[in-house]
Amino acid sequence: MKKVVNYLTNLLTGLEGEPGIAYSYILAKGGLYLRAKNENLSVTVNIADVEVRGLAPISESIELIHGKIPRYLLELAIAKFMTKPDIEQYMAITWEGLAYWLREPKQEAGAGHVNYETVPGTVLDLHSHTGSMPARFSPIDDFDEKGFSLYGVVADLRQLFPTVELRLGVYGYMLPIKREEVIG
Repeated sequence: MKKVVNYLTNLLTGLEGEPGIAYSYILAKGGLYLRAKNENLSVTVNIADVEVRGLAPISESIELIHGKIPRYLLELAIAKFMTKPDIEQYMAITWEGLAYWLREPKQEAGAGHVNYETVPGTVLDLHSHTGSMPARFSPIDDFDEKGFSLYGVVADLRQLFPTVELRLGVYGYMLPIKREEVIG
């Protein structure tokens, strides 16, 4: 029976062990890695950087299965957020069939919160911060964002160039990513 999570070792002769259904931990020369794949993302990321002698190295990777998200979708989301800088808002960039789409689900928003309906096929989960809150993920964001997806926060909405922070979330593990890694 396959396990939801499993453990692999990257020996000099190759990977040993059976991958997990949701994700796998991989012990390799550079430390402990996490590998996961779904219909939109395939990732191998280092979650504990330490030398492990006698094991083979493994490369980190973040691959969007359908290619990078078009830049204009992120820019449209930012423009929408800028129309109401005093409330938090939510937008989802989804993969539907043959293209990425920007979706604005039903939501309840206020100065310090936004509650929304989840959108099937979400690849990038975006929300805005209001006022002087920086483009940093809050403890509430850390608590809420437990899936396997890309996450973004947009702030400084009264400025000519709002700030954007992105991260990769893999079932509670959060890793910062650069915009150019996922936006084309």
